[in-house]
Amino acid sequence: MSRKLKIAALQKRVGSHISPATFERLHEAGVDIVCLPEYFFISDGVRNQVETAGQRQNILTQLEAYSRSLAGVVVGGSLVEKAGDGYFNTCHIFDSGRQVGYYRKRHLTVREKEVGLSPGERPVVFEIRGFRLGILICADVLVRDYFRELAQLKPEVIAVPTVSPFLENDTVAEKYSRDQEYFMRGAQLSGAYVIKACGVGILMGGRLQGRSLICSPQKVLARVIPSKEMLEATLIEEVDLDSLLLPAAPEKERKTPHYALPPGLRES
Repeated sequence: MSRKLKIAALQKRVGSHISPATFERLHEAGVDIVCLPEYFFISDGVRNQVETAGQRQNILTQLEAYSRSLAGVVVGGSLVEKAGDGYFNTCHIFDSGRQVGYYRKRHLTVREKEVGLSPGERPVVFEIRGFRLGILICADVLVRDYFRELAQLKPEVIAVPTVSPFLENDTVAEKYSRDQEYFMRGAQLSGAYVIKACGVGILMGGRLQGRSLICSPQKVLARVIPSKEMLEATLIEEVDLDSLLLPAAPEKERKTPHYALPPGLRES
């Protein structure tokens, strides 16, 4: 008997909240796991992530409430936490109001380093409700070895809270190529479904672009197309955990496929 799971990526405006209408839709769909964007709780006007570390407990309380309302698993985007002498960009995972654990971003951006964040140290995979959940945060996907490390821990789903800056003169082909290179390839390397949940709006004075997606090692199952990347969206997919393939062959044994635009799309 196959093991089915309903997974959701919430493309949300950073500094906002999950509305009752969204919760109703998630309940009606029978969603088991929801992923929020990176830095989801940072409101407009904040210019330094470290300034938000004092909000950590309030954010955790909000995530607990979200998870209890969903009666499911919430991958809580990310927040800044102070631990010892360091500050970390950390994703907390809740299940039905109970905190399951956390993951600290390892591949920091230049900006994160400049404001004083420290990198996390290890990959994590959580056993929740009979499936195995791995976490990466945004720029972590740029390091392919992180997907290979997760593959050793046998994840079935990898959630990736993300924010991406708006890029001038960024073509549709370039956008889809990045999704292929980082997220589809990551799914192949890890042998897992990947959920990318993006933030939209303004973050610390910078405009964001959101192209949330859900993919298997074989194909993209759902995505936000570039023409709607500035809008909020909810992606929901039912996946079969028992249909997952083994991780892909080592890089040197594979040829990089030629990239083509999805049917019906043109470069802009």
